[in-house]
Amino acid sequence: MSKNWEDRSELERTVYTGAHGTPELRRQERRRHLGHFRERLLEAVTWKQLRSEHGQSRIRKALEDPRAVELVIHSHVRSQAMPLIKEAQKQGVDFTVVDNPKYEGKIAVVVAAGEAVDVPRLHSDSEQ
Repeated sequence: MSKNWEDRSELERTVYTGAHGTPELRRQERRRHLGHFRERLLEAVTWKQLRSEHGQSRIRKALEDPRAVELVIHSHVRSQAMPLIKEAQKQGVDFTVVDNPKYEGKIAVVVAAGEAVDVPRLHSDSEQ
């Protein structure tokens, strides 16, 4: 029978953490969104959308949002996203190029806020 994390003793938690690493919240969600939680995203585009002017303009608009703190780019689209990197620098938004083989899905670029934001629909949602 499996116990909840809170029901485990301090020794059980220590042993589990040593064997399996620190428990991670919503791992699948973070893998789909380049390491970020969905509720912190101002915008996201897929690989295909990034190739279009409309997809890039959606990211540029999100970079202008005062809540934007980070532009995250999958390493495979780094050259395509160069204009967005320049725009992020111009807007004073940090950027990160990520490469993790565990990332899932088609998302290529996201703009993240420092805290949870209420964005009901991302551009990447229209392709899935």
